[in-house]
Amino acid sequence: WNFHITGAYQQVMITRGLILKECPIQHRSAIKVTRSEILDSPFSKPTLKPDVRRRLDDIASQTLAHIAVVNSPFSSAGWSGLETERVCELVVTGSEDSVDLARVRLLVMLDELSGLHSEFCEIDQKLHAIVAGKKRSVLQSIQEETATNIYFPSPLQGLMGPDLSAASPSPGTTRTNRVIWITGEFFGVQRARDMLYQCSLNKSKSVISRDTAILPRKLDWMVTDRAEDLKSIMSDNATFIQFPALGSSTSLITVYGDHRVNIQRTIRSIMQLACQYYVGSFWLLPIQFNALLPPTTLNPSAVTTLLKQISMATGAEVVFKSMCFEMHGLEHEVRSAVSTVLELDVIKAFHHEIRFQIELSNEHREFISGKKNGKINKIMQTTNVKIKFETFNDHNFLIDIAGPDNSVLQGLTLLQEELPAEISFHVPETYHKRIIGVGGRSIQRIMKKYGVYVKFSNAEEFAALGGYNDNDDNVVARTPAKNAINLDNLKQSVMELVNPKDKDYVDETVSIPRRYHRTLLGEKSIFIHDIETKTNSRVRFPDKETASDIVTIFGPESQVQIAAAMLLDHVPFEADMAVPPSADLPRVCSTPEFNALVERVKRELQVSIVPNVKAIGHANGSPSSEMPSEFSFKFRCQRSNSDFLITAREMLEQFLLNHNVHVYPSPTAHTHKRGDSFAEAFPHFDSKVLSTARTRGHGASCNPSILFFSHCISESMDMGRSDLIGDRRLRLANSSPDVKALFNSPA
Repeated sequence: WNFHITGAYQQVMITRGLILKECPIQHRSAIKVTRSEILDSPFSKPTLKPDVRRRLDDIASQTLAHIAVVNSPFSSAGWSGLETERVCELVVTGSEDSVDLARVRLLVMLDELSGLHSEFCEIDQKLHAIVAGKKRSVLQSIQEETATNIYFPSPLQGLMGPDLSAASPSPGTTRTNRVIWITGEFFGVQRARDMLYQCSLNKSKSVISRDTAILPRKLDWMVTDRAEDLKSIMSDNATFIQFPALGSSTSLITVYGDHRVNIQRTIRSIMQLACQYYVGSFWLLPIQFNALLPPTTLNPSAVTTLLKQISMATGAEVVFKSMCFEMHGLEHEVRSAVSTVLELDVIKAFHHEIRFQIELSNEHREFISGKKNGKINKIMQTTNVKIKFETFNDHNFLIDIAGPDNSVLQGLTLLQEELPAEISFHVPETYHKRIIGVGGRSIQRIMKKYGVYVKFSNAEEFAALGGYNDNDDNVVARTPAKNAINLDNLKQSVMELVNPKDKDYVDETVSIPRRYHRTLLGEKSIFIHDIETKTNSRVRFPDKETASDIVTIFGPESQVQIAAAMLLDHVPFEADMAVPPSADLPRVCSTPEFNALVERVKRELQVSIVPNVKAIGHANGSPSSEMPSEFSFKFRCQRSNSDFLITAREMLEQFLLNHNVHVYPSPTAHTHKRGDSFAEAFPHFDSKVLSTARTRGHGASCNPSILFFSHCISESMDMGRSDLIGDRRLRLANSSPDVKALFNSPA
């Protein structure tokens, strides 16, 4: 959209604020759900369960978001003839706030459907991030101790979009942005709630706050365009940033936290964010000044179309007042807006003055001016522009660069080449002395070689800083932007002196279905801590309210892969096998033979099989006469063990066929579609390693131990040959005929 507002300054600013606040931009968010959770009879004719439908309507009306259930395309039967979960998506659309709210409410609803208890508690919004700790570490430990899910509201709630305070869970509560939802086992939820309250009480005594000023336009831009960055700054530093209302033209923000270090670091990060936003102005000055002639002006309607064109083409926000164009936006937007204005014919009748305003952190002031202001003077001489520094606030200063024509753009380019580019990383402190060398010799050699300045922070400095770009970074390297390519080389040469198990910390992501997170964090926390200590890494679960499946593992590059594999070992793998409804099924499943089969599969293949019947109720209520409407078997095993699923499925199919129960023809019966198994090559050797299952051998009972554990071909040939060939006829389809011919010919 492109809005054009004209009028008196005051009114225009108020209108702009309102438009920003009621911003009609639609946000969309999707939550993946297993179909069986919210749909009746997911296989044949899926319909929403009535109570789910009612609750979805409630949530939609309370949060003013639109909720739709969409079938995901990817419910594939896959290679094993087993369906891993059939998924559908809950798609939430609406303004950002309502989407955030509705998403939390939906997640809570899904938890309740799967039998968890849920409660909400209200805590002052300022305290949310402070209670959660840096990178939500405290919150993760609370969730771990109590095996609960804790859903926080978005920290930017209520800044944009319509006022949702009406959309509270019960009429008595007022603010949605204070509500924290907790789900889990009943007592776990109570404990988690008490811990949150206790923690917030303790913290509320030690909260300190600082105010700082930022240009109002930059604030509006941050909240609308950089919301994710702001959220991550808050969660990284355990602080809360209070913004003024959108478009209110007030420049004060307040940062709340429980440590001065965290607050300082938050302000630093926000200031860094503010530096991406440029302001350009373009003054039109009359050619000769004559007191008698009225000053030349531009035709307002022409200006209107101009502004629209410039704004549409460049994406900048363009203002025209008292013969001056102002452009606000990112660097490339402002730059192209200025050059567009330069090319206009209307402008030719005027002298013009172009000004750019760049914001930069105070610590870079000496860096950019050079020795005796050398760098700046050089730019001023080569391009004939004026550059001056102005102090702005405690953290940032402004660079003003002005000139009559295109030369300003050149000057800006040169200035940008001098702006600092930096990279920060983590080097364990034990290595610092070694890398710096005696009297700093070795590090100075590296610095000279690449023309990069490096700073190592020891423990005290690190504690005072709270880390550079990432929480754990204690080394920072800076160089002018034109030399940025050398930053990586420098990092490599510093890292050469560090052990592989201590270096190159990276984030590895693992996708684990959301519904396992609670149990993984709760019941399996000992294993997770064990993995962390063994691989020198940290496992971070995603924020619950984002509904994401991605678990992050932060650690040295050489170790995170191992950690990820170890973590996946604790994640169960589930798959379904659907079978056509038949009257015999319930009877077959209750026979001792079926139980024996289940036991055997569990013992030998570590796969558990659970029958799953959904019956259509009859009016007379006699359960025996019912025809089961849907029948499926659920297979469950560890991730690392999922190769045995095929075997388990074949054993089950064979068992059912022997009891005259039909099964759906499966895609893998004719040939195994797996390149990794030798199953086709050795259909005759019974072995646990190769996944073809014996069904029911006659001779097998006399010497089962050899048959099941013989990996040695000759043994198996002698013991089981005759019997196997008799047995083959049951399962001809399972292997390719040519191999069979090979084996059958000598007999």
